[in-house]
Amino acid sequence: MLSFFFTLVIISAVYGLNGTSDNGKIRHKFTAHNDDPVDPVIIVPGIFGSQLDAQWNKTTAPHYYCYKSSPTWTTLWLCFQCMVPKVIDCWVDNMLLNFTENTFRNREGVETRVNDFGGTEGVESIDKNGYYPYMKALVDSFTSIPGYEKGVNLRAAPYDFRYGANSPTGELFLQNLQQLIEETYTANNGRKVNVIAHSMGNLYMIQFFKQMSSSWKKKYIKRYICISGVFGGSVKSIRALVSGEIESIPRVLVDANAVRAFQRSFQSIYWLLPRSGLWGKDETLVYTPDRNYTVNEYAELLEDAGFSMGRDILNTLKGSTDFKEPDVDVYCIHGSEIPTAAQFRWRPKYFPDYQPDQIDGPGDGTVNQRSLELCKKFKRLKGYKVYPGIKQGEHMQILLNPDVIDYVKSVVTETTAPSLGNSETVF
Repeated sequence: MLSFFFTLVIISAVYGLNGTSDNGKIRHKFTAHNDDPVDPVIIVPGIFGSQLDAQWNKTTAPHYYCYKSSPTWTTLWLCFQCMVPKVIDCWVDNMLLNFTENTFRNREGVETRVNDFGGTEGVESIDKNGYYPYMKALVDSFTSIPGYEKGVNLRAAPYDFRYGANSPTGELFLQNLQQLIEETYTANNGRKVNVIAHSMGNLYMIQFFKQMSSSWKKKYIKRYICISGVFGGSVKSIRALVSGEIESIPRVLVDANAVRAFQRSFQSIYWLLPRSGLWGKDETLVYTPDRNYTVNEYAELLEDAGFSMGRDILNTLKGSTDFKEPDVDVYCIHGSEIPTAAQFRWRPKYFPDYQPDQIDGPGDGTVNQRSLELCKKFKRLKGYKVYPGIKQGEHMQILLNPDVIDYVKSVVTETTAPSLGNSETVF
């Protein structure tokens, strides 16, 4: 997912005191009024899967043609008209985060918010014009079921994906998520809520469930459906922080170092690093001509890559990388049998400013298999399905797979899915 969304940004660019963040105040107040009672659904998207708005009043700008102020809310992510050459620098300046006093914040003078918290518009596509659908197929499938209505019992919890869960912005999102779940439960006559999370949204859900009491979860949560969960991190994030995640885009078309600076400013990219324990202490993830690095040597890796601030940033993740039992019924879905970055090897004189060679292992094309499969450790795992191959189970493509959508609907509505395709049902 990381490389997919940055590819969109890069392609578009080639052919808009500290800022504050409104990360999810509920904008829908309602009373359920449908005649077909159904169990409500709340969707939690992955990284780059939430639309963001911004307004700003800055004293400086990267170029004379960049607006220093925007008194009205303007689309920040994803803004295609902002991606033209030169103008993209203005947009990047608003999108970047500052890391000061051990905290991530918006650039000075920039205020951000998510779009349509409590509705579904902010996650159906990553842009407001609908050019790049994200959760739209899943949302449309539920609205085809009598009784489901957007903003009533079919809702979403977008968040500012630049932050991790234990940042002030991330903590505010978790508070608003609790309020959204409780409001949805009450307005739907005490019907428990189904939570469907994708990719990094599952990291947020693990932290959310960790802080909620067993009695609260028993009252409000029907089940938790995790799709393509990056529970133990992803090796791909290493390349993003060291050399910039540009994957197969020719270097002549993009400044990888500029992309790297962009990615290094997001706390969430560090949050996605592979976890110790899941990767062995002696298991090499990075090869360079001078030395190799393991899962326990990220600070040294970033320092050797010329980014000494990385050590302090890594310290901000403490308490948010643990893998805890959610203590709710879980249904786990992910892909498999797709080559996925497992190690990186930098050639002589390539480290850190040039792209490394990639050594593949199993996964869904973005998340490594061992990370996806961590959900099998949940004590209350009720269903586990694996969809092999790019067309069925690739990290993003899985959200368009009709068999996956049918299975999710069958779980929520407690009916039999009409088709299971070529999925592997473990039990």
